[in-house]
Amino acid sequence: MEIIHTHDAPPHTGPVPQAVRAGGWIYVSALFGADPVDHTIPEDVTAEGNRIFDNLVAILAAAGAELTDVVRVGIVMRDLQRDRPAFNKVWSERFGDHRPARSAIQSAEFGRKGEQARIMIEVTAFRG
Repeated sequence: MEIIHTHDAPPHTGPVPQAVRAGGWIYVSALFGADPVDHTIPEDVTAEGNRIFDNLVAILAAAGAELTDVVRVGIVMRDLQRDRPAFNKVWSERFGDHRPARSAIQSAEFGRKGEQARIMIEVTAFRG
């Protein structure tokens, strides 16, 4: 197993890597729309979704992969009904015709204290 890290995406606190690679599989840990430098979360859900994808692209690139290698995404949202339409638009723009499997759930409790992220994703990619 190889730990993947880039300064172009926000780090985790504690013993959690941004991602790991095992064989051809890449597992991206909980990922937020935080700025890599100051960890701020955009106030608009569309901007937050775009920042999540920017962070994901950076982590995948550090692992030698890209968005078309993503096979599954798990999504957690604070308010699924409110934020899913805007996130789906960002999703479609960023993934284009690529359609990884996905699930989405609602939870009020996730992320770093005080950040108030609306969205968190976990990603599995394959680069064989």
